Amino acid sequence: MFAERPRGRVGSWPLIAAMLVATGVWMAIAGLRFAWDSALVTLGACLGLEALALVYRTRRPEPRIAATLDGLAQVIAFSACAAALSYAVASTGGPLWDATFYAWDQRLGLDWRAYLAFVDGHPRLGLVLSLAYRSLILQTMLAVILLGFSGRLRALQDFVLAFAIAGTVTVLISALTPAMANFEFLGLSPADFPQLEPAAADVHVADLTGLRDGTLRTISLDRVEGIITFPSFHAALGGLYIWAFWSVRAARFPALLVNALLIAATPIDGGHYFVDVIAGLVVAALAICAARALGGRWAPEADRPLVSGSGPAPERA
Repeated sequence: MFAERPRGRVGSWPLIAAMLVATGVWMAIAGLRFAWDSALVTLGACLGLEALALVYRTRRPEPRIAATLDGLAQVIAFSACAAALSYAVASTGGPLWDATFYAWDQRLGLDWRAYLAFVDGHPRLGLVLSLAYRSLILQTMLAVILLGFSGRLRALQDFVLAFAIAGTVTVLISALTPAMANFEFLGLSPADFPQLEPAAADVHVADLTGLRDGTLRTISLDRVEGIITFPSFHAALGGLYIWAFWSVRAARFPALLVNALLIAATPIDGGHYFVDVIAGLVVAALAICAARALGGRWAPEADRPLVSGSGPAPERA
């Protein structure tokens, strides 16, 4: 039986290390503190996964298991670093861009208030959209596990790297384009959408305001929120999930449906402007291209199949 040989074992660790350094520097410049005890669970999980991956690379060679464990460690580590960096950059952000993003939507003929009214008028649709919007953690872990255990190790490494690239680009752009998002910008309250319970309508407001006015000075992983408006990382991940699951025939169309709903949910459940969603999808496309290019440069000789007895042979895409 055959499993694809991964393109080396470096993966996203260099990018994660660079983000960690950037976070430390940015926090020092901004005068922020980090609650190190809040990172203990994340650190323990990553070290445990990497230790197991080492066992399955050396003492009990199982390439699929090793690559899956390594991929899980990378997405967990990156997510923690990206969350901390997003808070650091928000603390040094300039003027808010909400009026600009709202105007861009208007110029494109995209009426966010009308979309909100439509979804509010169809509460069952709103519930389905909200469930899809909340599926990020589940889909990320499922993508890593499914690609790894099915032997698509090159696809797995490309997905994790694209995930990290998209997140990095999103955080860095957000440093230049901070925004409070639609619900806050338009001054809406639950009375304006009585049939809906958006997942993230205003959960970010207190932290983003505190970072900008200096009242929030400690970053803790125990209580981080998604505070980025432009580009939408939810939309970017929706595009990445469709791409990642497309190589698995059985998951192809369910993933397409779920992530079409996720992307459609982003303006409401995340309070995003439509241009945030468009920008997020562009980031996803660029991240996929970059991951493929970087993966090929790091280990082009690893494109050969690797003979392995672990698990069933991968199906053709």
